[in-house]
Amino acid sequence: MHASQAERAREDQVVLKTFRDAWSDYYGWEPLYCADTLSLVRGRDAPRADAIQASNRSLEDTAGLSAYAEATAGLSYTCYDASKSRNIDVTTTHMATVAATGALPAPYPRYESCPPINNNILLGDDSNYLPFMPFADDPTFDYHDYLADHKGLAWQEGGYRDSDVLAIVLETARRLQREHGMSMETIDKTGILPLTLCTTSVWGAIWTEKMSDRIPWPGSSRASAPALSDITPPAADDLKTRLQDYLTLWCPRLECLQGHCFTHATEQHNIDFAVPAVPGQERFRLQSAQTPCGNDCTLRHRPIHERDVAWSDADLEELRVICHIAPPTTPCELARLCHKPCFEVAVVAPRVSIKRKKGRPKDKHDEPQDPQYERHLYGTEVPPHFIPNKPCNHPGPCIHNGGCACAANAAHCSRSCGCSALCARRWKGCKCATMVVKQHKRGPRELMQPCSTDYCPCRKAKRECDPEVCAPCPEDSSCRNMQLQRGVPKRVEVKQSKHGMGLFLAEAVHECDLIIEYVGELIYEATFQTRNELSQHLGRNYVFGLNDQISVDSTRAGNPARFINHAPARRANVEVSILLVDGEQRIGVYAKRQMAPGTELLLDYGPEFPITGAES
Repeated sequence: MHASQAERAREDQVVLKTFRDAWSDYYGWEPLYCADTLSLVRGRDAPRADAIQASNRSLEDTAGLSAYAEATAGLSYTCYDASKSRNIDVTTTHMATVAATGALPAPYPRYESCPPINNNILLGDDSNYLPFMPFADDPTFDYHDYLADHKGLAWQEGGYRDSDVLAIVLETARRLQREHGMSMETIDKTGILPLTLCTTSVWGAIWTEKMSDRIPWPGSSRASAPALSDITPPAADDLKTRLQDYLTLWCPRLECLQGHCFTHATEQHNIDFAVPAVPGQERFRLQSAQTPCGNDCTLRHRPIHERDVAWSDADLEELRVICHIAPPTTPCELARLCHKPCFEVAVVAPRVSIKRKKGRPKDKHDEPQDPQYERHLYGTEVPPHFIPNKPCNHPGPCIHNGGCACAANAAHCSRSCGCSALCARRWKGCKCATMVVKQHKRGPRELMQPCSTDYCPCRKAKRECDPEVCAPCPEDSSCRNMQLQRGVPKRVEVKQSKHGMGLFLAEAVHECDLIIEYVGELIYEATFQTRNELSQHLGRNYVFGLNDQISVDSTRAGNPARFINHAPARRANVEVSILLVDGEQRIGVYAKRQMAPGTELLLDYGPEFPITGAES
């Protein structure tokens, strides 16, 4: 047996023995702790059955009230208080009967609430294992059929993290680190513990413990031992890794840029030297300094040769990362960033800056010379059949068979893509201007705001204007086709309606004004079908179809838009429009006419919604 194999076998034995010892210690304490805790909450006197029955009688009439008063004469309840000491303090309180002189208030109507969100959350699919059985106490719910759509319950899933096992595994790790000097990575490599300690593609046990309540196990060294290291931090001189870790915290989309974004959770900016950090920039350009930055400035220092500069590999890699992400700049600015003499930076920077890949050369079959090719290059990009792709990010031009996700999807590039604003696939935008039109032949002229009609090519294509390419649509203009991007909804309030809870205006609106955006969880078709069983049982459905693959469900997370009630088309005063906004589809609720504050918002749900004969 080689020395490495012998060492590995010794580590396995140490981990196994320590795990067994921690397991024995925990389950030697846990049954006694549970029994002791249960004894503290055990009552001494059982409640009288006749008193319980009397307390549940109806109070609707005088006879019932008199009977209740007679039955509860001398009725009392006992309070057991074990919070001050181990001995239980017992107090008895006698109940006083008060006659009700008026009718009892009606209970508030049932309604459902959900966590409020401002943007869609990308969920995808629910787990194949149920965390709990919904409507477990409702005999009318067919839980057998619902359970058949899942693989089982959460505790039946392989790798289920029992809180007891989690405490034992982490105590094992602390003992191995303290007594044997073993790292978390070494312990995980043995594969003996039932839970992985470090976070990889899934959350590790160390991270899970931080999100869990502490178990009061006296044998645990959690309070006294040093904190376990989950993810090894990058070295101080590893700028690329440290910067990459920081970029994972932020959404790469320009219109989002939120920390820990749940809308674009699958997208992540990767530092790739082959792809320019600045769209359209082939390689870093070193500009000439105009004024000296100090005594070490390249303008004051005599020229030196590259071999006279003694930099470490870490120093060169750091400058390479800076040159990759920096716009064209001077040696003086680079010297401040990497803490090196300016005259040395001027010599090293041109050598370490990376020339970008130009991608695959164009083939004669990539772009046919057919004048109709431009028309066939793009799809309709209109829901429900169009499904947006992730922003493209690749070397070379955005052409077919060139690695461009937009070209493969027959879609236009957006400003979130890695290509420049001059990309040939970029949406051309509009050049709308304020128009003066006549509503009638002899009527007065009316001033129409830019991009407010289908004369605007962006509006006609069911997409909002792009301020980078649409000439008259800067973000502070009066363009009527950028309301979702600006985030300027109207004030609304949820109140009681004749249809249940409804959504009402809190301010006046004009025709085509954005009132609110419909947001929720973005789910796939399989999850929609499964959740539909719950919706049918409840008699309420908050799902809005976005395209052929994805729906927006505001049942578990949403905003007040979920309270908009249904009305036939002739009575509806709002309408929805699915628009393409910077490469992603969003649902806006717009006013069909001018409305005053206090107006209830009504929407035609469509032909799939059941309409009664009276409404039709």
